Amino acid sequence: MRLPFNNATIKLGQIGCGYWGPNLLRNFSAVRGCRVNYLADPNPERRAFVEKNFPSIQTVTEVGVILADPEIHGVVIATPAGTHFELAREALRAGKHVFVEKPLATTVREVDELGQLAAERHLVLMVGHTFIYNAAVRKVRRMIEAGELAVS
Repeated sequence: MRLPFNNATIKLGQIGCGYWGPNLLRNFSAVRGCRVNYLADPNPERRAFVEKNFPSIQTVTEVGVILADPEIHGVVIATPAGTHFELAREALRAGKHVFVEKPLATTVREVDELGQLAAERHLVLMVGHTFIYNAAVRKVRRMIEAGELAVS
């Protein structure tokens, strides 16, 4: 799949800044070639937290601001699990690549629908499995595969 931004800066909007949201903001903001333009959250305290700690990020209350901005390539969803499907579907329909904190959705039907929508529109849909790329977890996996560690 060819992404539309090649060597240009990837511009993101994040939806939600509750428990895990600050970690995602910090990590995406630290990636060279990546810029978080927006944070959408209805909670004024969460927006104030972002304004204080990430002053270059514009805070908004409405998700539609992010989805309507043609400069935004992708959306990061860090909201309660029950909202993931609807928000991801909206973002995909708006032509945005989507990173969703786990779980992707709450039913298999919803996951299948999101996968089909992303494929039809040639968009990336990714789930944030926190430890899948963690060096310690990968080491344990290699140890299990090599028979050095028994799994019961």
